[in-house]
Amino acid sequence: MSKPVRSSFALTPASPVLISESAQEFKALRESLDQEIQPQGIVEQMYVADIAHLVWEIERLRRCKAAIISSKFRSALEGLLARLMREPGDVYGYDTEEEAEKLAEQWFAKEAAKKQVADVLKKFQLDESAIEGEVIRKSLGAIAQLDSLLASLESRRNKAVRLLVEWRGGLARQRGGSADRNFPALEHAANEKLAA
Repeated sequence: MSKPVRSSFALTPASPVLISESAQEFKALRESLDQEIQPQGIVEQMYVADIAHLVWEIERLRRCKAAIISSKFRSALEGLLARLMREPGDVYGYDTEEEAEKLAEQWFAKEAAKKQVADVLKKFQLDESAIEGEVIRKSLGAIAQLDSLLASLESRRNKAVRLLVEWRGGLARQRGGSADRNFPALEHAANEKLAA
């Protein structure tokens, strides 16, 4: 009779860390989850690995959302300034667009340019929040896609936490003990997300 072949299944999936991210930060996240949950057995280890990966992806998308919005500031400022600085009757506005482009570029580095932009905005009873509004308007499509992905990942994370809690409780009942290894704070957070 031959011996059963052991699986070479990797318990922990490949690292989700991109080259622009910190492997040490992911390791710290994973260690924190391991310390909080103290997984016992392969099933709990798989849940913890899934939760770690989902949390990492959620944080990545949140960073990307901020980066996408920030990357639109210059073009949004250029467009806003070009519209506001255009003289009535100036059909083409070529000089205005060049001036707006130059001023928008300098706004990031020179205080005098920031003051000049503030003066232009003030003439129209606006402040720098008008720039943010234009940035958001230009980014709406990308923001909506990221928000949809974030909602999906957050739902999957919450489900993984609930399933881990249920697994642990079921295992405790099966063994005739109490689920004293459950983590009420994590369970409460998952239940609150469900109720929302």
